[in-house]
Order: sequence, then C-alpha cells, then structure tokens
Amino acid sequence: MKHLESLLSKITKFYLSLIGFILLFVSLLLFPFLLRATGLSDSLQQVLVSAGVAQRPGILNDFARKIMEDNPEQAYHRAQEALKLSRDLHNLKEEARALYMMADASYYMNNLDEAVTLYLESAGVEKRLGGRESEGYLNRIGDAGHTCCAGDRHPEALKYMLESLELSLNGGYDSQAASMYSNIGSIYTEWGDYARALEYDQKALEIDRRIGGREQISTDLNNIGKIYEHWGKYDEAVRYYQESYALAKSLDNKAMIAVRLNNIGIVYQAWHRYTEALDYFQQALAIERSIGNIDKIGRRLLYIASTYLAMEQYDKCLSCLSEASPVVKKSGLVDDLARFYNVYGKYYLATNQNRKAIELFEQSQLFALKNNLKLIQMANLQSIAQAYEKLGMAAKSLEHYKQFMTVKDSVFNAESNTRLAEFQTRFETEKMKFENEVLKKDAKLKWNVYVLSGIATLAIISILLSIILILRIKTRNARQSKMMAEQESRQLELELEIKNKELTFNAMSIIKKNETVSEMIGVLEKAIREGQSAEIMDSVFEKIRNNGRDDTWKEFEVRFTQVHKDFYDKLNDRYPELTPNERKLCAFLRLNMTTKDIASITHQSVHSINVARTRLRRKMNLANSEENLVTCLMSI
Repeated sequence: MKHLESLLSKITKFYLSLIGFILLFVSLLLFPFLLRATGLSDSLQQVLVSAGVAQRPGILNDFARKIMEDNPEQAYHRAQEALKLSRDLHNLKEEARALYMMADASYYMNNLDEAVTLYLESAGVEKRLGGRESEGYLNRIGDAGHTCCAGDRHPEALKYMLESLELSLNGGYDSQAASMYSNIGSIYTEWGDYARALEYDQKALEIDRRIGGREQISTDLNNIGKIYEHWGKYDEAVRYYQESYALAKSLDNKAMIAVRLNNIGIVYQAWHRYTEALDYFQQALAIERSIGNIDKIGRRLLYIASTYLAMEQYDKCLSCLSEASPVVKKSGLVDDLARFYNVYGKYYLATNQNRKAIELFEQSQLFALKNNLKLIQMANLQSIAQAYEKLGMAAKSLEHYKQFMTVKDSVFNAESNTRLAEFQTRFETEKMKFENEVLKKDAKLKWNVYVLSGIATLAIISILLSIILILRIKTRNARQSKMMAEQESRQLELELEIKNKELTFNAMSIIKKNETVSEMIGVLEKAIREGQSAEIMDSVFEKIRNNGRDDTWKEFEVRFTQVHKDFYDKLNDRYPELTPNERKLCAFLRLNMTTKDIASITHQSVHSINVARTRLRRKMNLANSEENLVTCLMSI
C-alpha cells in the first residue's frame, strides 16, 4: 500500500512538472503577441523578441528604471511583466529587482502603502538570495522604513530603519548607515526627543563627512538645524541652516534649496522679523511651483499664512489658508494636516471666534497625537487654554494649560539639556577635527601649488634671463660690429683723405718743380747767351739745391701733421720758446729717428745734430734729468 502511494505521488509530481513546462512553452510562444497587446514601443518589442528568454526580465526592468520618473505607471506595468517572467524562469535576482521597480513606481504615484508591501516582498527575495546580511535586503528594509515615514507611519518606520541600520553597521555599508541615522534622527525630531535626534544626526554627519557626500552633508546639517529650531535655540539653528543652504546651492538642487529657504524663514519668523521671513517663504514657494512639487506647495502656503497672521494681516492669512486647504487635504499627510488645522485655529483665535478655534485645534491635536508631533501638540494645548480663558472658562483653560506643561516638560527636561550640551561639545570637537583635516589637506595642496608655482616661476625667470642675456649679447655684438665697421669706415676715409692730400701735394710739387726748373733753365740760357760770369752760375745751382731741401721738408711736415695732428699744438703750449728748427728736430725725434738719419735728411753733420739735441734738452728742462728726450716727446 505504501509502495502504491509512493508511486502515485511520483506520477502526480511528473504530471505537474509537465503541465508547468507546457504553460511556460505556451507563454513564450505568445510573448510577442502579448508585447503588442501591452502597447510597448516597436524598438522595445524588437529588443525583447530578438533577445534570449533569460535576458527578457532584465531588459524589462532596465526599461522600467529608465522611464520611472517620467512615466511611473508604465514603469510599474513593465516591472510587473518582468516579475511574471522571472518567476516563470525561477530567476530570483530579477524577481527581487522587479518588485523593487514596482515599489519605486508606487512611491512615485503616491501609493505609499502598496510601495511598503512591495519593498518588503523584494526584501524577502533578497534574503533568500543572499541572507539577512546582504546589501539588497538591508537596502529594501531601509526603503520600506523611509516610505512608512513618508506615509506618517513613524513607529513602523523606526522599526525597519533600526534593523537596516544594525545590518549596515555590521556589514560596513557606510552610506546606508548614514542614511538610516539621518532618517531615525528625523523621526525623533518629529516626536520631540531632541537629544536622541541629535545623537543620530551627529553620527550621520560624521559618516557623511568621512565619505564626502555633499548632498547628504547638507541634509545632516539641515536636520541638526531643525532640532535647534524646535528647541528654541535659533542662533544655532540659523547657523546650520545657512551652511546647509550654501551646500544645496552649490549642488544646484532646487528641491533642497526650497527646504533650506523655508527653514531659514521659520527662524526669522520666530525672531519676529516677519518681512524677512516672508521673503524666504515666498522664495521657497516659487521654487516648489517651478518644479511642480504639489505637496510642498501646501506646506509653504501654511508658513506664509502663519506669518501674515503674526503680522495681523488677517485677509492675506485667510487667502493663503484657502489656497492651501485643497492641496493639504488631497495629499493627506498627517504632519501637514496637523499644521493646517493649527494655523486655521490660530486665525479664528486671533479674530475672537474662540469656539471655532477650539474645534480646529482639537482636530489638529488628533493628527499631532497620531504622529507624536509634540511641538504641534504643545501649540494646540496652549492655544486651547487661551481660547477657554477668553470664553471665561477658567477650569478648562487651567486643565489644558497643565497638559501643555506636561508635554513641554517631557521635551525640555534637564536630562535633554544635559544630553544637548554633551552633543554640542562632541559635535564641535568632531567639526574642528574635520575642519583641521580639511585645512591640512588644503595646506598640503597649497604647498604643492606653491612649489609648482615656484618651479614654474624660476623656469620662466631663467628663460627670460636667458633670452635677455642672448639679446644683450647680440646687441653688444651688433654694437661692436657697428663700431668696428664705423672705425674701419673712418680709417678708410682717413686713408683716402691722406691719399688725396698726397696726390694733391705731389701734383703741386711737380708743378712747383716744373716752374722752378723752367725758371732756372731760362736764367741759365740767358746767362750763356749774354756770357755772364761763373758767380751767377753758382748762385743758380745753389738755389736749385736749396729748393730741393725745402721741398723735402715741406713734404715731410705735411705727412707728419696728418698722422700726429695735435703734436705741434701741444708742443707750442708746453715750450713756446722753441725755434722752427728745434720744432723740426722734435718732429724727427718723435718718430724715434737716429741722429744719422736726421743729419741725412737735413743735410747737416752728425755733430750739429748732437749739439742741437743738447740745446733742446736744456730748453725742455731735461738737462739735469735722466729722462730720455725721445720718451718725453713720445708722450706729447
């Protein structure tokens, strides 16, 4: 009997497997027709038909991711098809991914409950794939927590985020851990547990500064500013908001910029600087409208309405509330609804419609209690107490005032202040440490820049000096070449001038000699013809001899003057008493001629020349001196 049951079980399993295979085969055959029926683009149809069966789920998931922001509804359907195929193919990786795509699409379509369910389903598949410690699992759990938070399901959100945080820290996933720290801090901020919120946000900031995510650093700073704002420490709040705003602006992230501007406006509103607060709120509203962020438009209008209320401009306040009402109610966000009814209640309280005000404050209180929004709870209870006081109902007023004090004490107690001080000290220490590290990096970078700049400057200076030196050498060489050329030109001109003078002198000498010869010939012919005496003939011959000597001296003197132009002038200045013959002797000696040569030229005896030299030394005051006469004349 047991054997028969076993056989029947095997047969049943076989037929079930066979039926499953047939269904898969039929679905694959019908796949191209199903694609056309779902209205896919021709290009995607072609890719899917040409692709292998195993690749089709991945292609559909890729396509869903690509069109997610522009068309989340179509992305949802493509991911749904990918889910069916991946399950048929037992492809857990693409199944988890398809569920993730469907969850993201639901989030974009504001179907937050469905998105949470799909994220958790995807997390379950990731767990089957890689275990609870896998990155896929902890990321999807974190996504589920974030979506719960967006849907005002804060307790549930905290549960998922704490699990994701624990797994991220254990696995070393810093980015995810920082994100969870930040989100958990935001929840505690909403709940009014500011000391705990600061601890989580400070840890998020530490990690983000370490890994260098500017967008996340801006978010962390904004969250810390929000805590200080709620705590009533506005100077600190605006400091963090401004730093966060500067980072958001550098990233050109319009959504972030709008949030930062709105938060700065809240601080200015608390300072009663309403005009400046309005300016910040209106800037934020303009950005939200430009990017089509409908939910945030309602929130910005509420802050503008509350500012007009504080300025006692009730008509403008009511106008903003009327504009915000359909937007806030359509979004259904608990935080915004709590704030909306609170501001509306304050409007009625300010206009002395006290019972209507109490009604609206009580509506706001329901939403504030639902999400544990302690600041709004405090504002509602205090305002209700004021309304009852105006109505003359002292007991009711006192009751609500006591409730207000109870909530306030739970938020601003001594323990919280101590934890805040501890956080502030730790935060400032971490900030200084971070800034010191940044300064060290900047200093090192600047030093490298200075070194490189110095090297570059030295190189440029060396090149410039080399160029200047080369140019100077070239200029000097050119100047020297020019000077040499000018000197050669002058020398040539001088030589040419000397040659011309020589030619002129020679020509004049020839003419003079010819004239003298002609004259002497005439005298001799006349003497012969007239039979004159021998004495006349001797006088003629003597005249010829003297003429030759005179001509020789004149030629020498001309050439000597050409070479030594200033000699005679200087000689006359120093020794004006010298005779012409002594000056001639000085000229011969200046040329370092021997006594014999001088005697030959002057047709005098050597003895006569030596006597003349002795007389010359005496006139030049060299008689009792060992100085050489020629050396003295050479120096003139």
